[in-house]
Amino acid sequence: MKISEILKVTRGRLLSGDPQSDIDLASISTDSRTIAPGEFFLPLKGSNFNGEEFIESAFEKGAIGTFTTQYAVRLPARQADSTQYERVVIQVKNTTDTLGKIARWNRMQFKIPVIGVTGSNGKTTVKDMIAKVLSSKFNVLKNKGTRNNHIGVGLTLLKLNSSHQICVIEMGTNHRGEIRSLADMARPTIAIITNIGPSHLKFLKDLKGVFNAKREILEILNRNSLVLLNGDDEYLSTIKDKTFKIMRFGFNEKNDFRASGLSVEGARIKFTLNDRTRFELNLLGMHNTYNALSSIAIAYDFGISYLDTKKALLEYSPPHMRLNAECMGGITVINDAYNSNPLSMKSALEALKDFPGGDRWIVSADMLELGEREKEFHNLVGETIARSGFDGLITFGDLSRHTSSRALECGMGRDRVWHCSSREEVAGILNRCAKKGDCILVKGSRSMKMEEVITALSCMLKA
Repeated sequence: MKISEILKVTRGRLLSGDPQSDIDLASISTDSRTIAPGEFFLPLKGSNFNGEEFIESAFEKGAIGTFTTQYAVRLPARQADSTQYERVVIQVKNTTDTLGKIARWNRMQFKIPVIGVTGSNGKTTVKDMIAKVLSSKFNVLKNKGTRNNHIGVGLTLLKLNSSHQICVIEMGTNHRGEIRSLADMARPTIAIITNIGPSHLKFLKDLKGVFNAKREILEILNRNSLVLLNGDDEYLSTIKDKTFKIMRFGFNEKNDFRASGLSVEGARIKFTLNDRTRFELNLLGMHNTYNALSSIAIAYDFGISYLDTKKALLEYSPPHMRLNAECMGGITVINDAYNSNPLSMKSALEALKDFPGGDRWIVSADMLELGEREKEFHNLVGETIARSGFDGLITFGDLSRHTSSRALECGMGRDRVWHCSSREEVAGILNRCAKKGDCILVKGSRSMKMEEVITALSCMLKA
């Protein structure tokens, strides 16, 4: 993309550099720590950081240019024998908005299917499953990991080029309007909503608020676009619109892609699609059947055979810290530490209940951003654990005190419930009390960093 085009798209002002020079959009970086020679720096600003403080450092590492909100930028001294052209400096009003504008422009250069995935739970798994299945026939671009906000989606779209045939974009939100903004940037031709659950209630207030936020993706679709919905979901099942084609997935008989004959055997799930085709997944948790169904539906729409889809799904492995089972000293540890909310906690507990073995332990840390109902939801987890017959509960975090207290109130033995003040204390209790053949589920919201419990426990078991 020429600098002159960038100036037009962003309404920026060129402070330095040749307007006819080109920038490889895939080389735009927002991280001065990892920027490489030849890349272009886009510094971001947040409540606790200002990337523009590192413009000079980016230049020292070989950046060929930068965006800035400043009126002037200190440029590196030009070496007498240097053949490197003058650094490009573009002044803009807001660097985050600039990223979105350029990303949207780049996306619009390619007339390819873009699949937008949103929902309360399962977004990353569905996005990765779809990419896995479609990659058997197509060159697919997707967000890395869980980079599903304005920055992550923007940087993904900057990598879109003529070699890509399909793009799969995961879209996350915790405020109204964010999905609409992300969808406007990515311009999806296909939309998937996985489910509606109690997540980010601090900002979205209630399930209706979550529903309204997620369905914003539908506002951007063109006529005859495909919309794929969880047909078993109380809220999503109400969506009816003749503007676009709707297909539904789930266990209910009215769904277009329906699972039946479900069996869960440890880390393997088996089900029958529409009473005809048997599928298998090397995954924990019955809820992953929903994720697989959405992937099967997309594969079908793109003309991929069930045989190829079955093979791809059987080979699929979950993202890091999402119900990953690992054996440590004869103990199975299920790492589900990436995040936690009431719906994902329910699914994780069901997965643990189906797992074969000895005693089943639960390490449950705070579920965050639940607003006024945070105490209620933590109490409900404690009640569910106590009444489901699990063998041990260890909680960590201020909110999780409600979980352990409620478990005790519901009859769980005092010698089987602990509340800890540190992750090391959690690991220590597990090291003393869990035995070979037991299974431990570790879960909490991202900022609780519960993977550190697993690291500490691994060290203790090896000692």
